[in-house]
Amino acid sequence: MLPNPQLYSIYPSVVPADKEVEMTIVPNERTYLLFPDIEYTIKIVAINHDESSYYYNADPQALFAAKAENGIIRFNYTFRDEQEYFIQLIKAEKPAAEFHIYALREDLYALTPLRGDLHSHSHRSDGRHDPAALAGHYREQGYDFFALTDHNRYYPGGEIDEIYDGVKSGFNRVFGEELHTPGSTVHIVHVCGTRSVTAEYIHDRQGYEAAKPEYLKKVPSDVPEKYAEKYAMAMWATEHIHAAGGLAIFAHPYWIVSSKCYNVCDEFAKILLKSGMFDAYELIGGMGQIGNNRSVALWSEVRAEGCDIPVVGSSDVHGITKAQSFPHYFTICFAESNTNDAVKEAVKSGLTVAVESCGYEYDRQYRAYGKLRLVSYAQFLLTYYFPERIRNLAGEGVAMRAYAMEKAPASLIKAMAEMNANEADRFFGRKPPVLPSKKMQKFEDKWRRVHVEEGPVTRGSAIDSATVSRQI
Repeated sequence: MLPNPQLYSIYPSVVPADKEVEMTIVPNERTYLLFPDIEYTIKIVAINHDESSYYYNADPQALFAAKAENGIIRFNYTFRDEQEYFIQLIKAEKPAAEFHIYALREDLYALTPLRGDLHSHSHRSDGRHDPAALAGHYREQGYDFFALTDHNRYYPGGEIDEIYDGVKSGFNRVFGEELHTPGSTVHIVHVCGTRSVTAEYIHDRQGYEAAKPEYLKKVPSDVPEKYAEKYAMAMWATEHIHAAGGLAIFAHPYWIVSSKCYNVCDEFAKILLKSGMFDAYELIGGMGQIGNNRSVALWSEVRAEGCDIPVVGSSDVHGITKAQSFPHYFTICFAESNTNDAVKEAVKSGLTVAVESCGYEYDRQYRAYGKLRLVSYAQFLLTYYFPERIRNLAGEGVAMRAYAMEKAPASLIKAMAEMNANEADRFFGRKPPVLPSKKMQKFEDKWRRVHVEEGPVTRGSAIDSATVSRQI
């Protein structure tokens, strides 16, 4: 990612609503230690309120003086409602720094937002990358978890587990595979299950075919005859997925197959979504923009008709070089922890948002789909949390790939993972911020004196003066 340094940070950046919280503003570079002899002003504005007297001058919820001590500013405040807040640090009547924080009600505050992908492929099916390398590529792009879902293959994920066995990273490999039940164009992604379902029809095709008549008998009478067999196969697949402890995700209905037709037509896609057999819908996936546009429209219609199925965003990635979908289609999952079981529970409970991104690095735009409450929080995270997290995790992903090729030690991954976990904990208020040390303060005080006493006659800088001059 291109650089985008923030001179100051505020901790925590996600807070519990209706509870007094100690907020800390800290510098991210030594020279930006806040001045003890200057009175600053703190301005707090609720983003989602209708109390402004005019469009361009929002009425603040709070406006108060603050003084720095040891290079930082601390203040206590109670954020009353669940929403985003804008905080401005004002110095000499001019903005010195701006922050955004999010206040959450207790249920959502207790959960951790995770960026993940539940549909991907390695060279063990028709992808282009080694499973272990693919895991490193995902981590490098800021992912917390991913599911390797090779076509009709569950076992490739085991390669990842074996290579990184004993390595203490923050990355989670979710169990997965993609089912193509014989004779059907409906693709079903199986994630979180503890055993393979595809192996059942690959190694016992006769048993699978023998089960068809019983499943055909269970097809609802209102399903048109032309879809009955495919519907029965989907029933077989989803029942077996659930028996394996997994989730069944209805994948990419608007994927264009070699016949130049969608793999699932509108009418049948609606029937499948309303069937109740699927745990989630791959709303955003590797269908191209036209397919994703149709997918969102389909989902909107079935929701209006009472079908409130959880949604995910997945890349369906095969090769990552100049890929349209990776890392641009993904899921934000709000889970109790970053584990296979916790991700499963979050998806099943509808605690997910499907995301697609577009635009250039400095003009990145995100479209998030899901419940309004989750989308509102997700948009905040997509702007103020995940971009910096991608930068932090990039090195960890590179180290993972190097370790897989025996070029780097596991200790390097462990150290990076600990640093990144600590930073995330500080963002969400689970750990206190790291404050400037006495040594750092002494260093900066010394060089500020040098700047004042030994600089040019016309002194000044962007930090401690309104006037800046390079002239002697």
